[in-house]
Amino acid sequence: MAKRIHIFSVLTLLWLMFAPTITHAQDRCGMVEYEKIRHSKRSKQEREQQFEQWMQEKMVGITSPFRIQASTITIPVVVHIIHNGIADATNISDAQIISQIDVLNKDFNRQNSDASNTPSEFLPVAGSLDIQFVLAKQDPEGLATTGITRTLGTKPLWNISDHAEFKALNYWPAEKYLNIWVVNLASLYIGFAQLPVSTLLLGLEEASMDRLTDGVIIHYRTFGTVDAGSFDLEPQFNKGRTATHEVGHFLGLRHIWGDAAGCVTDYVDDTPPQSSPTSGCPSHPQNSFCGGNKMFQNYLDYSNDVCMNIVTLGQIARMTVVLSNSPRRLSLTTSAGASVPVPVANDLGIRQIVGPTSSACSTPILPQIEVRNYGTNTITTSQIELRIDGLVVETKSFSSMTLSPNQLSILSFNQLTFTPTSGHQVNFQILQTNGTADGSPSNNSLSVQVTVPSLVSLPIVEPFNSTPSNWTILNPDGIITWVNTVAPDNSPTNRAMFINFYNDVNVGTLDWMITPAFNISNLQNALLKFDLAYAQFPGETGDGLKVFALPGCNADLSQAILLYDKSGSALATASSTSNAFLPVNAGQWKKPEIISLSTLPGSTTWQLAFVARNGYGNNLYVDNVVVTENEINDVGLTGIASPGIVHCKANPPIVFNAINFGTSPVTSFQMDYSLNSGNIITQQFNNIQLGIGEQKTFQLNPVSLNSGNNQVTITLSKPNGIPDVASNNTITFTTVLDQSMDTAPLRMTFDNPAETPWTIASPANTRIWESVTTTKEQSLAYRAYTNPQVGTESWLVSPTINLSSASLFFDVSYAQNIPADDRLRILGSDDCGLTYKTLLLDRAASTFGKLNSPAEWFPGTNDDWKREYVSLDQLAGNQNARIAFVVLNNNGNNLFIDNIEVFLGDNTNPPVTPLPYQLYYPNQNSNSDLALTFNLLKKQDVRLQIFSINGQIILDNLLPETLNQTYYFDLSIQPSGLYLFRVYINNQVTSKKVFVSH
Repeated sequence: MAKRIHIFSVLTLLWLMFAPTITHAQDRCGMVEYEKIRHSKRSKQEREQQFEQWMQEKMVGITSPFRIQASTITIPVVVHIIHNGIADATNISDAQIISQIDVLNKDFNRQNSDASNTPSEFLPVAGSLDIQFVLAKQDPEGLATTGITRTLGTKPLWNISDHAEFKALNYWPAEKYLNIWVVNLASLYIGFAQLPVSTLLLGLEEASMDRLTDGVIIHYRTFGTVDAGSFDLEPQFNKGRTATHEVGHFLGLRHIWGDAAGCVTDYVDDTPPQSSPTSGCPSHPQNSFCGGNKMFQNYLDYSNDVCMNIVTLGQIARMTVVLSNSPRRLSLTTSAGASVPVPVANDLGIRQIVGPTSSACSTPILPQIEVRNYGTNTITTSQIELRIDGLVVETKSFSSMTLSPNQLSILSFNQLTFTPTSGHQVNFQILQTNGTADGSPSNNSLSVQVTVPSLVSLPIVEPFNSTPSNWTILNPDGIITWVNTVAPDNSPTNRAMFINFYNDVNVGTLDWMITPAFNISNLQNALLKFDLAYAQFPGETGDGLKVFALPGCNADLSQAILLYDKSGSALATASSTSNAFLPVNAGQWKKPEIISLSTLPGSTTWQLAFVARNGYGNNLYVDNVVVTENEINDVGLTGIASPGIVHCKANPPIVFNAINFGTSPVTSFQMDYSLNSGNIITQQFNNIQLGIGEQKTFQLNPVSLNSGNNQVTITLSKPNGIPDVASNNTITFTTVLDQSMDTAPLRMTFDNPAETPWTIASPANTRIWESVTTTKEQSLAYRAYTNPQVGTESWLVSPTINLSSASLFFDVSYAQNIPADDRLRILGSDDCGLTYKTLLLDRAASTFGKLNSPAEWFPGTNDDWKREYVSLDQLAGNQNARIAFVVLNNNGNNLFIDNIEVFLGDNTNPPVTPLPYQLYYPNQNSNSDLALTFNLLKKQDVRLQIFSINGQIILDNLLPETLNQTYYFDLSIQPSGLYLFRVYINNQVTSKKVFVSH
């Protein structure tokens, strides 16, 4: 992400010390950067193609001359001034704001005084849009307003990445108002805007774009025009054209040069193509380098304000399509915000429901509403009806009121007790005001859906094998939220609760997962613990998880107690990845997070809320939630450290990892283990120190393995001599004893039985690599397409190899079945497979593919394969090395590998030759240097002799274990002339003559 964060501290100092001078040059507008932040996983090209497909469909029927609008389009505008103090320069005047609205109206209607400066060659395409921008006349509550809000900021300077934070300081519904935030931007940009939404993509990603961020952002020193007053504006941006430019984006216009190098389209036919943006105010004409002159006078270029004066007919057509079809732009044209409110005599309105909130306990609740007198008469009486699930439970008359115009009041009803349920519909309805029908029915009714949790006794133990029916999921935006899914842990079929931040572009939204209600009697030992898995998307820090204690089942966070708060790298339990994160094993989980509840007040009913904040980063998983007030004995097994799945040691010790999930330190436990369903062996572990939440490695006595596959089961029990409460104590794993050996160089084609075999195994005895016929004769395939067991692995492991410096090559074929993506890792071992600690390669399988395919993939031609290189430097010089190809299944598509080859030396491009060898001059400038490259079907000893033309033996060597090596010979000390190279392979002799000259 091309952010300019590195200059922030310098800019901050300058802004605080001096009156700022903006020198934005080619970075005037931050729209492209803003869209990149909001859509970091979708390319600019992909976003444009989807929007422009929609635009072209809607443009059908709009021909030149463009249709005449039936009436003026009116857009209500609210200008939010985010300032640094009432008397600060950032708190610009009403007059400056009004001058900017006037510029917008004149520029888009072509009533700007400098329209006469438009060059004659562009006059035929100069257009006007019959649009009127007005400062809002009524606010979202229906009260009269100036259309200007003023809010003290929480920072002196703001970056584009802060957009959600400063927009949240003051925001009006984007479907009713054009929100313009005027702020002190710290970045090199002086404005940016959010592009409109296309109805073509409703129901897909675009439909979830955050309405809470929709609008325009302008630097306070470029908002307004000096033509209307002596405002302190930047000289090159003092005519209000920054807002014209950004509102153009808001209505669907793109930069005139297409935001790319070269002659790229802005999708408007009558704006001449140009190769780059324009800065300053040059004289006309300027060569566009695209076959004509630049239209640098266009509001969507980067020239100075004084140079801008035109919007074209084609751009008018695009804005007309957007205003007529894009959901939040179309609704602006009929918004009541542009109209002066017309008060009536008797108008009592419900402003908000105070209680119950969206969550309430099954204990007596006092229903309350806040009302306002929106009318012109003083209100003395009212009659209000309360319904629960459609049934009237109370009709209450309030007869002792004295509510003046605009005055607020809280009205209470009789207490109610709700039964536990997934939802009660609570509705308040004003029936009468001052003894007559209320004068404005639009604000007379308000409802809330109330979830009443079940009350349970502690402990709560939730492994999330499915979505628990007595937990509550709150999904405010109605789109992506917590769901139950497979999330590999110790078991590849483990399930957890998951939230898909990777695909959720609705940045800033909160999704809730709430426990049942409970009471705590033993606060001293009360605690919460849960498992967590999360990986960052590179560069994204906005994802977060908070845990709140909710008193009285109230989902109002202002009354909640914050127990846990992590985000970004502090939340991560696995390495960052640009792919959608799915944990592959226990090592990618934090087990557990432990939080004391001892500080909570005890005399109330509680719920715990897991609140996930979306930063459009990567996926988050929560599992194994426990809430308890009593001591827990729980030591869990989190993995096998050794032996590995394929190794050479006949009597290895079993090394395992255990973690204390309980509430007190553990000093002892018992281990039972068996080999190949044989007798159970017990080993006691005493005098250990395993603290709360601590993980340690322990070792069992050596076991005697059979050659080939072995199945080992280990079970931990009796922590501190008493029963363990959880079911995380047993691991069954496969380990293969393979004592075959090989040396580098080597080759595995899967065609030749004489090749030293590699071992195929699966830790969970699930689907494995299998031999299939392909364009390369026999290859290995992992059939992920038909494998629903997401998270399972299959291993392909080499014999033990004596490695000097070496490099690995292999052929691979894959086509992604979008959106699923499988994964390939190559691991290295330096102890013949007891452990595989060296990560040689870890990539999404889609990075190997040349195509996408929704159908099951099989390579059809040699072009469907890629040749990949992996350095083996980390294993160089090791006599007990092993290499493992590990595929992780995501039920995506089939992955094929073939022609695994290890070369001597770490050469990214080693010489290759047809069978069996080639003799050549490697240096074109020398006829005394020669190279001999072999390509043999199997590794074998080769004899090489070199003779002079008169029969003298120059060299007679045995070349042991020859396969694909290249040997180099310097004959510069020999006389010029003919030489004979004689090669003995399998008792067959071949000879080649070469000429040596100096």
